[in-house]
Amino acid sequence: MTDPLLVGSVVLSLLFAFTNGMKDGANVLATAVSSRSLAFRQALWLVALAEFCGPFLFGIPVALTVARGIIRVELLPRDVNSLLLVLSGITGAFLWNGFCWFLRLPTSSSFAMVGGLIGPVLFRYGLAGIPWAVFLLKVVGALLLSPFLGFFFGGLVHQLLVRILENAPWKTVKYLKILQAGSLVVLGMNHGTNDSQKTMGLIALALFLSGQTPRMGVPLWVMAASVASLSLGVTMGGTKIIRTVGYDIFRIRPYHSFSAQLAASIVLLSCNLSGAPVSTTQIISSSVTGVGSAHRRRAVRWQVIRSILLAWIFTIPLAGVLSVLLYLIFRQINQII
Repeated sequence: MTDPLLVGSVVLSLLFAFTNGMKDGANVLATAVSSRSLAFRQALWLVALAEFCGPFLFGIPVALTVARGIIRVELLPRDVNSLLLVLSGITGAFLWNGFCWFLRLPTSSSFAMVGGLIGPVLFRYGLAGIPWAVFLLKVVGALLLSPFLGFFFGGLVHQLLVRILENAPWKTVKYLKILQAGSLVVLGMNHGTNDSQKTMGLIALALFLSGQTPRMGVPLWVMAASVASLSLGVTMGGTKIIRTVGYDIFRIRPYHSFSAQLAASIVLLSCNLSGAPVSTTQIISSSVTGVGSAHRRRAVRWQVIRSILLAWIFTIPLAGVLSVLLYLIFRQINQII
């Protein structure tokens, strides 16, 4: 049964990357499209290409954090039951991603992945199944801190840009639409680097626990397949979430969009270099909110932010519970077969 389970784990991991691209790719291009700086199709293909190039330029430290820092791999035997734990986690994260995409909720794929992985492991091994020192610092700490950094840098970059452009001629301001193509590429590369590595880490974990690889690592084919699935997902959807992030938080102008993209890129690049798996959804949404708050606090529709925060809070436990239920089902099916 190991081979079918491994194939299922790889396929579902790539589907997770695909749905991640559908959801989070929309967040990447939301401000550029909503501010009318770039046409939808133009922004879409620009981001998709940038997403694909990102991991090949910035490396894969995040993948190793996902493979080693969320669950205690050395505690798990390299057998069918351990592979079932990973398969259940991947399936739970994938289903939660699809559910939130359908409801137009810009929730975190990273939170879904974390909840999906730790749920079955906690159920099977208890608290000993999680490497708490690494998990709390590099995973949970980064996930919780990054939106605050996005908000802070969003407001800071916006205020600096307003001062720079205060006495600039109107033609200079119009060039921001052109500059956004560059900032969008940088943001897309950083998103592709961080989010594709989550899938790489999941597949690397499945390969190691199935005994297919002697040590934890990311083969080249895993790297290429993961980033290709993410990029393909970017090209396939996301207009619902574009409306939520690009229109519902506050009315975005081109200089707002440029500020939010630049702020989100700063935070994402820092996380990529440190190997921290974070939520692009959180970072971009919080950057947009930071820009809107710096522009005019009353311009931000805070009820939208509250609904997003509630979705984030419930993602880890609900994805975890879903994955535990799937683990029980998969284990029963495996025993019957």
